[in-house]
Parts: sequence; structure tokens; C-alpha cells
Amino acid sequence: MKQYLQKMAEQLEINLTSDMLSKFEIFYNMLLETNKTMNLTAITEMHEVVLKHFIDSIALLNYIELSNKTVIDVGTGAGFPGIPLAILFPNTKFMLMDSLQKRLKFIDSVVDACDMKNVSTIHGRAEDLGHDVNYREKFDICVSRAVAALPVLLELCSPFVKVNGLFVSYKSELLKEELQQSEKALSILRCELMKQYDYTIPDSDFYRVYAVFKKNGALQKKYPRQAGKPKKNPL
Repeated sequence: MKQYLQKMAEQLEINLTSDMLSKFEIFYNMLLETNKTMNLTAITEMHEVVLKHFIDSIALLNYIELSNKTVIDVGTGAGFPGIPLAILFPNTKFMLMDSLQKRLKFIDSVVDACDMKNVSTIHGRAEDLGHDVNYREKFDICVSRAVAALPVLLELCSPFVKVNGLFVSYKSELLKEELQQSEKALSILRCELMKQYDYTIPDSDFYRVYAVFKKNGALQKKYPRQAGKPKKNPL
């Protein structure tokens, strides 16, 4: 696994140290072992885990400066993209958020096993935590690989971002269509598409897009709306 990951990272001009590779290996082994009893991922074949989870998570560093920032990963699931990014940026503080406690327990065990001092976890729904003064507009960058339509993600993620901070949504070829559906949400949430970065994951035909949004002003207090509403009735 380590050799293949290193080779794929090199194709993106990303240099992984032996310590980083060891942490990825620990994460990989714990992911597969825990997945036997808990539904963490449908992707278990080694090459696919490396490409679709690890490389897809870390390729972002070619486009966005993450060093010495505060980053929140909303809807982190099994720890993507948060843990891979945190392995590469030990001086960046990462908070991984999810609504399912057992997934966070798994992440906590990985963080302990890898001795990662820069990662913390928070349990809750984005609709609730987005109103908590401890998290609202406190982060330089929000990242999310969560599977949801862009208008929904914008409402769930932008509350965590500082004014002038960034929200990065990991997307696919559907981005163009989703952007057209997001014009109202972008206006209400005071966000704008700053840049989109398209690339294909090495050794595959997996097309990916990072949609990078800048937050231009503080949100109205009513956003995000209460749990369930953003998904049921997108802006």
C-alpha cells in the first residue's frame, strides 16, 4: 500500500515522508479492520482506497494553502478528507465533524494510533453546531466531501467559515449543474465561487473538481435553518 500511495502522490508532485506513509498505513489497516463490523466505506480494494480516498483527499494541497490554518471537515464520515490532510499538515488544526458518534470513535482511535496532536472531533449536526458560538465563523477553511447537493452544502458549511475564509467542496462532473442551482444560496449566504480546480486522479479516469468559495460577509442569524430543512427545502 505504501509504495503505491507514494508513487501516486509523486505523480501529483506531492512528497510523502516515511512518517506520513506509516500513518497512512495505520489508517488503512484500521479502516479495513473496523469496516468488517461497521459500515465505514464501500471502497475496500487497496488501489481504490488509495486513489478514491487518500489521493482524492490530499490532491487539494496543490491548489489551496493549508499550512498553519484552522480547518473544519463537515460530514467527515470515516475521516475524509480530514485525516489524510492532517497527516500532511501537522501544524494545521483540524476539527472533524460528524453526526454519527461511532464514526467519530473510529476516527479518535486512528488519531491516537497515529499520535496526531492536530486533530479533534466534534459530534453533532451542522444545522445545530453552525449556531454554536464556539464554532460559528471560527475557521479559516471548511472542507467537505459529503454527498449532498451544493445548495445544501453551502448552507451547512458556510456558517463555520470566517468572513473572507474559504469553503472547499469536493465535487464531480455535476458541478456545473449544481452551480446553476446554487445562485440563490450563494447570494443569501454571501459566498462566491472563487475558483474551480479540475483534475483526474492518477492511474484512473476519476474526474474530480474542487469548488472553492469565498465568504464575503457575516451570515444572517437564521442560517443555517433547523435540522432537516436545508436538505428538504434547499435555498
